[in-house]
Amino acid sequence: MTTDLKKNPARPALMIKRVALVLVAVSLALAACKSPTSTDAGGEADIIVTNDYGSAVDIYMDGEFKFTIGDKWNIEIDDVEIAEHLLEAKQTGTQTVIVSNRIDVTELTDYTWTVDDPPDIDIINNSDEILKIYLDGMYKFEIGEEEDRWITDVAFGERLLQAFSAESGKEVASTTIKVEEYKDYTWTID
Repeated sequence: MTTDLKKNPARPALMIKRVALVLVAVSLALAACKSPTSTDAGGEADIIVTNDYGSAVDIYMDGEFKFTIGDKWNIEIDDVEIAEHLLEAKQTGTQTVIVSNRIDVTELTDYTWTVDDPPDIDIINNSDEILKIYLDGMYKFEIGEEEDRWITDVAFGERLLQAFSAESGKEVASTTIKVEEYKDYTWTID
């Protein structure tokens, strides 16, 4: 160490400045953090938005753009007034609404809203033949005997599913699934 000081006597002062700078940055970051599960000690209502959609989305509250949030991120909307608020997640850079929700802020506490990924449908083929699967009249895939495959990111609404024999082309089965929740659905073909 003494040889380092003889070569560069300013080195310890530079190290102390770097450590001090890191400590200041960490202190500021910790001061800005709040627990998302506790009531707000500052006497305000906040809405904590979590993005589990699978990609970044734009968040709007009552028609006003708030921020873009990345996948698996949490961002807080601070100091929300007591009232019912419309929250919307839109495709980034567009006005296409992916999902919306109303939150009735009734007290000075933290509220949460999660932007979930779109629903999926698991198709299970328990029949003894290869089938061609259609969703709302559009071909999706072929599915083998005793196989299951997923149709991902299904839009909300009534969805018509049809299974046709790959060999004869005749319809084997069909069903209508009402997609109205952020959950996965299943269609089993016997």
